[in-house]
Amino acid sequence: MLVHPAIMRLRSDGAPQPRVDAALAAWRALPEVSAIAEALAAYGAGEALNADGVLAAFMADRGRAMALVAGLIDPLADALRAEPLAQPQIGFSAMPGLARIRLIERGRAGLSLAAFACRAPVRPASVLLEDGEAHELVLAGKGEAVCYRLAGAELAQNTLVCAPGTRITRADADDARQIIAVTRPLLVLQLTLEASNPAPSRELALPSGRLLGTISASKEASQQMMALGVIGALGHRAGLGTMETIALDWRAGRDLRWEALRQVLGLDARAGMALLGTLAERAGDPLGVPAGALRANLLAAQPELAVLEGV
Repeated sequence: MLVHPAIMRLRSDGAPQPRVDAALAAWRALPEVSAIAEALAAYGAGEALNADGVLAAFMADRGRAMALVAGLIDPLADALRAEPLAQPQIGFSAMPGLARIRLIERGRAGLSLAAFACRAPVRPASVLLEDGEAHELVLAGKGEAVCYRLAGAELAQNTLVCAPGTRITRADADDARQIIAVTRPLLVLQLTLEASNPAPSRELALPSGRLLGTISASKEASQQMMALGVIGALGHRAGLGTMETIALDWRAGRDLRWEALRQVLGLDARAGMALLGTLAERAGDPLGVPAGALRANLLAAQPELAVLEGV
């Protein structure tokens, strides 16, 4: 079997990429990039976004933003053509119709460049409201977006034409934005701030605003949810005690507690029914009512479970 020499070198030395590394280093050393990174660090540490500050001024000036982005993309693209096997030390993600480069990240704040591919107009059936703050500036392209604002039980909607210079702000967990059409590929600069203690994300039906479900926004909670699922899938009974503790912990997230309860039921029906009974009888516990309802439904569907409870 013939192996290209460049592939052979990867086995021992990794990809030679001096041009790619130099392009990134040169951009990061620019005075303006350093100033933005410093302001981003303060923003990510909890400092409010100053309307007269470096970040706000940068996000308000499309020409300046375009020049700074081109100062990275153009030399980096040239370097990658010369070093096609290089792995740039910069965050990147992609999915059908959307690619994103994480230009700078400091603490909870990040500056990203997102590219949206052309797409036909579509009206989504739901919208996801996520906690955090986001400021967007359209650098190029044309499309259409819908901005949402939840006020009490009312979900307000505002359709917005996206063109070079368009700015979109999402202030908190009651705001959302959806790109519903792209007629020319959209290039969008995104300044984001993760909430320090994010509230659960909420999926709302459109156009009614009816709550369809909630999703934990905590990375730690998501990791714990996955761990619970693995423990349950493996049938690891030694984890029952830990899962029962999580289910009874008032400080834990509602979704995490419910997942722990679900896994206990799957691993040990007797322990699960006892846990349901305990939760149902706890005054003020947000899981009390749903636990009681689930217990009643299970006993109605499978009366033999009453034997496990000693009833």
